[in-house]
Amino acid sequence: MGLRKAKHKLSAIFRVAMRNAGKKPPEPASTAETVAGEYPEIDFIGQGTESWSSFPDILTPLKTFIDPSNTIQQDSEGTSLAGLVSSGFGVKTRDRTRRDVKVSSSKKKTLELSAFLSGKLPPSTKKQHVARGRLQFETFKKNQSQLMKKLSKGCARRLGQETTFEVLFKMGKEAGEREYNARIQLCVGNARRSNDAEYVLDQVGKAIEYLKEMRQGGFSIKEGTYGPFFRYLVDMEMVEEFQIFKDFIKEASPESVEKIVYYEMLLWIQVNDEEKIHELCNSVDDSGRISLSVLQEYHLVALCEKDRKEDLQKLLEIVDITKVSSPEVLKSIFEYFGNSLLESVALKLLWQLRDSGEVETVSNLILSYASCIPNSTVEDAILKFNKLHEELDIVPSSSSYEKLVNHLCGSNEVATALDVVENMCESGLEISADILHSLLDAIGQILEFDLVQRIHSIMGNKRVKPNSETFRRSISLCIRIKDFEGAYNMLGNLKKFNLAPNSSMYNSIMAGYFREKNVDKALMVLKEMKEAEVKPDSVTFSYLINYCDQEETIAEYYKEMKQAGVQASKHIYMSLIRAYASCRQFEKAKQVLMDQEVPTKDHNELKSVLIHALASNGNIPDALSIYEEMKEARCHVDPKTIITLIDHADSNEELTTLAQLAHELHDSKYWIDGLFKIVVFAVRNNKSSSILDLLKETKNDLSKDDIAVEYWLEEVFRSIAETEPSDVKLGLDLLSFMKEELGLCPSRKCLDFLLHACVNAKDKQTALVVWKEYQFAELPYNVLNYLRMYQVLVAAGDSKSAKEIDSKIPNNDRDVRCIIKESRVVFTPKPKQKKSKKKRLSCQAK
Repeated sequence: MGLRKAKHKLSAIFRVAMRNAGKKPPEPASTAETVAGEYPEIDFIGQGTESWSSFPDILTPLKTFIDPSNTIQQDSEGTSLAGLVSSGFGVKTRDRTRRDVKVSSSKKKTLELSAFLSGKLPPSTKKQHVARGRLQFETFKKNQSQLMKKLSKGCARRLGQETTFEVLFKMGKEAGEREYNARIQLCVGNARRSNDAEYVLDQVGKAIEYLKEMRQGGFSIKEGTYGPFFRYLVDMEMVEEFQIFKDFIKEASPESVEKIVYYEMLLWIQVNDEEKIHELCNSVDDSGRISLSVLQEYHLVALCEKDRKEDLQKLLEIVDITKVSSPEVLKSIFEYFGNSLLESVALKLLWQLRDSGEVETVSNLILSYASCIPNSTVEDAILKFNKLHEELDIVPSSSSYEKLVNHLCGSNEVATALDVVENMCESGLEISADILHSLLDAIGQILEFDLVQRIHSIMGNKRVKPNSETFRRSISLCIRIKDFEGAYNMLGNLKKFNLAPNSSMYNSIMAGYFREKNVDKALMVLKEMKEAEVKPDSVTFSYLINYCDQEETIAEYYKEMKQAGVQASKHIYMSLIRAYASCRQFEKAKQVLMDQEVPTKDHNELKSVLIHALASNGNIPDALSIYEEMKEARCHVDPKTIITLIDHADSNEELTTLAQLAHELHDSKYWIDGLFKIVVFAVRNNKSSSILDLLKETKNDLSKDDIAVEYWLEEVFRSIAETEPSDVKLGLDLLSFMKEELGLCPSRKCLDFLLHACVNAKDKQTALVVWKEYQFAELPYNVLNYLRMYQVLVAAGDSKSAKEIDSKIPNNDRDVRCIIKESRVVFTPKPKQKKSKKKRLSCQAK
């Protein structure tokens, strides 16, 4: 079906949907508001084709129970989706021929949500417990939010979003505003990506049906709902359908009238209707609902988005920039000025804003302009930022400095950001905690820990206003660079700011000492906590238990925790499992899961930890047994746990068993790790016969992540070089596989390890092949390459070629000459001893 025919069908959908609109729905029931407010955490908006985290297998059976009546079916004659759209768009339209539309929609049964899923807790009856109850409630809601996000994302990844909505409905989750928005966005996204006209019609029909259900259900229709639809109509250049949909939205959502003019301007720009563009630029809304300035604001944004410089400048001549009410609109305009190098226009408007007294706004807009100039460095942006402030005779505001620091940190220009903050200190401006947090987070990401000291110097300034979180992050950074003295200095500086230490600060130091295997120092931190009257929390005890090496000590810390009134958390149970397993008390590690206080929702995660702990400590049979139990029960197993099972597999394990484990890794990153760990296992245990077949079967998946594959191929070549005897034939086959099947050029490490394997195998012919590969890969030979090749040639008895290589090795390095001398001794073949004439005669006589 051609594009024209598809557009005709889309037009029919809109016309029928609008004509057959029922009357305005009654006032929404109270339950509608309740449903709309429930589960705000299940938000699919904007996810598109995002890669989801793995899905809990326990929900897989639900896929077969989805109500098939919800699936839209087309008749065999290919009728349009107009026949699938029931009355729902309450809009008066122009005279059009009517058609009877029959729609069958499945009735949704509203299920009562349990307290666990809804997050509702009974109110406290005692005044003294109100604050604590509220805190527990908020914590519960936060945990439930994270749980439901993880559950819904995993479900969407495995089953698809359409099925996910049905799964949630089966669980008692009535569709709310966010779910409808997500469904509409999903349908529009599917329509955009498809070249199949019939499929596009199906998806658009579904989206219209969801809009109808939203209105009938009493939900508010906001921009998050209609925006994607408008943009789709604009991109498809469907003018008539746009007008129909605009009329519907105006009636269904009167407060959205001012936003619609933005999409209308986008439409006329898209279809190049100059007359309509000029008409909109010079028009005032007839309904009187929108003021001229608001109307023009949205026109300005649309013109910027579509890069209409001339129309923008004409409109700006009649717009009073000081009357623009939205800071975001101003920001968008000045960012466009920066991208388009319209400095003269920007300056003119900045002067108008400055003369009206909007100094802080001007300072922020200067940054918006300067940071968006194309092909400029951060130094250029800062120079322009300072120059414009001087030209306008104003001082940069604290808010613009803060945004500048965030911009620099986002660009990984942390040293420059620190320069800016130091200038702020010199100018007497206050340094907020948010600025410090941006700097600390950026340093942690780029791992330039030498900048930590500059942060500490800044924090000594009187204008700096850090909080407890600032100190916690600073202490964590100190611990990452193993600067324990600096961490304690930060604790000492708390008093200067009237702040008290907390358990999180001490926990960071304690964890650092434990990682350094300095148990005595870690225990000293516990003593210091008690002296400072800081109560250990569950994190503290999880560290203490996790690093115990004696069964009695584990019991003592657990008892102390109970006496302190600290509730056992998930991490406490994890620590107990790891600690008992490291003490070889495997049965006690298993018994942790039998504790009735362990929440049911944590069982799967704790079982994954148990498998990991058992495998890491040599109890592979029990680990595999528990893994099989979880697999049979369709429970989700953490991918790191599966990797651990592969890592610690017995040397006699069959590759097929390990391959089955890797098959359970659905995340591509973990799957690649698991696959190549199996390959390394096979190389080191002389089971390399089926390696090439395994890699060839998976080459299509391997080509999706070249960086990870290149890293792991280097590890495989390393294993070949380290294994005795070195399988150089496998190395050559892998080299061919890299080049021919994956299209990868072997790295220097790959060739170096393979050349080293040739030395071990004393294989001159293979070494010569590898030697040529350096040239093909355009990798210059280095001293190490010459030494390896020299050793191979000496071992092969090719003294002439060896001397030629020797002549290319620099003579000024004593260590290198020493290696060459030793190589002659070690690799020169020893001559076979000839038997004496007397011995030969003796052998012949026998």
